[in-house]
Amino acid sequence: MKHLITGSLTLLAAICICNGGEKKTLHPSQDPNWILTFEDNFKGDKLDENKWFPGYRLGRVGYYKQIGFPNAHARGWQPCPPLAHYRFEDGVMSLRVDKDKPKRETPSTKTVSALTSAIYRYDDATKDFKNEVKFSQKYGWWEMRCRMPVCGSGAYTAFWLHRVGAKNQEYSPEGVRHRNPEGKSPALEIDIFEWLGRNPSKNLFNVHFTKNGSRTVNCPADITKEFHAWAINWEEGQITWYLDNKPVHVYKGATPEGKMYLLMAMFQIGGWVGEIDKNLPYPLDFEIDYVKVWSRK
Repeated sequence: MKHLITGSLTLLAAICICNGGEKKTLHPSQDPNWILTFEDNFKGDKLDENKWFPGYRLGRVGYYKQIGFPNAHARGWQPCPPLAHYRFEDGVMSLRVDKDKPKRETPSTKTVSALTSAIYRYDDATKDFKNEVKFSQKYGWWEMRCRMPVCGSGAYTAFWLHRVGAKNQEYSPEGVRHRNPEGKSPALEIDIFEWLGRNPSKNLFNVHFTKNGSRTVNCPADITKEFHAWAINWEEGQITWYLDNKPVHVYKGATPEGKMYLLMAMFQIGGWVGEIDKNLPYPLDFEIDYVKVWSRK
């Protein structure tokens, strides 16, 4: 699979250079102005713990517990710790939700399998949070090649970035929600995609919590059948989304002020993504071929 990816990128570069009738984006892998800063091709059969923590928003429950607000956002339904369920096969890592893993009370109980490149922990000695960061970066090109699962209502996948630091959450320690125009630094999260199983023909792009920072786009094909590369180019005041190296959306406005870390997840949670379908076709596999990040030199 990997040699096919390399060939595809070379072809994309050729198109960018030779096609004079339409402006194309030269992929960072073919552009000497970019440098690769993060890469995981998920080779082998084990998670690279130098790059990932297995779990969803580790430290978030502790943060909301410490500030005492708002309890509804503490994600108390997560396992403690909220460990991921994943598998490796033929150079692809699948974040999996099965009918009995991650372990939960019933198959329809809320759950998530997720990986993250940074966490934060509350330190009883200092009465403050400490960051543990395996990778973070400000600006750049962030990309994942993946295939979405066949699933249904109540389930979704996501690939997103979040500001480093426990206090950079939706709610500040004072209980102020970071949304436009409230709170300072409203841009805390960039969703490279949120894909809802109940509506597989659409994808969500977001810059939380900014004005006009959300957009729903139509998927050009059945993205449960083939692998596709999803990416953003994050610049000061602008973020451009790409699907298979073609620009599909541009946001202009406030962007996060500090470094961001990586998160990706297979969710089964219901709520805003629809009631959990009791007949979900387990296992739900969010298949990820690679994750790569570049920075401009």
